[in-house]
Amino acid sequence: MDIVIVDDEPKIRNGLSKLLDGKGNWHVTGTYADGMEALKNMAFRRPDVIITDIRMPEVNGLDMIDRMRETDRDAYIIILSGYSDFSFAQRAIELGVTRYLTKPTKRRELFGVLEEIERKLPGEQKGEDEKREVANLMVQKAMDYIALNYSGKVSLKEIAQELYLSPNYLSELFKRHTGKNISEYITQFRLERARRYLQQPEYKIGDVAELVGFSDQRYFSSMFKRQYGMTPNEYRNGNVK
Repeated sequence: MDIVIVDDEPKIRNGLSKLLDGKGNWHVTGTYADGMEALKNMAFRRPDVIITDIRMPEVNGLDMIDRMRETDRDAYIIILSGYSDFSFAQRAIELGVTRYLTKPTKRRELFGVLEEIERKLPGEQKGEDEKREVANLMVQKAMDYIALNYSGKVSLKEIAQELYLSPNYLSELFKRHTGKNISEYITQFRLERARRYLQQPEYKIGDVAELVGFSDQRYFSSMFKRQYGMTPNEYRNGNVK
């Protein structure tokens, strides 16, 4: 069950993500600080459940739900708000919100609502083909980001932030689609680029290491030998005339 969290308070947003992500079949596929940010991303990645606050900058939670319902009437929505104002609750009902919970919310209560929603989802989750297509797109976007930034410091956390995904979800998605974790893929990508540079004699070994994102030449040489069975210098001597 894919879950998106929308809340402008980082502690709540991150706390909910840690609490829910990876519990059973629950996956937090995105965390957003405001409704506008969420709408932009949910346009092509539809979750099963949205947990949202009401009072947020840019676009508030209720307006976000109203706009989202124009294209997605299936998602279950849980509001977590510090406001118990009747007018908010009334509008939430009109928008088809599944449950309106006030902060602070007990863990047991939130889990109960999510478990109830999970039981309502089809055995084969809705839109599997669509979800697979979106997952492929996310993995490709991660690869594109690595290709553009491999010469600097690139991390799972950084890529996840760029794609508005939780690091755990992106890691699982990437491994499932490529058979490698992201750090392995980054290292292999860098080493493949290094092979190209090594075929150009104007670049020193240290220069090549730096160009492909290794700050330590000895570590670069060690990783290169582990991958290709020879040192960078041996590779160059065998490939450069």
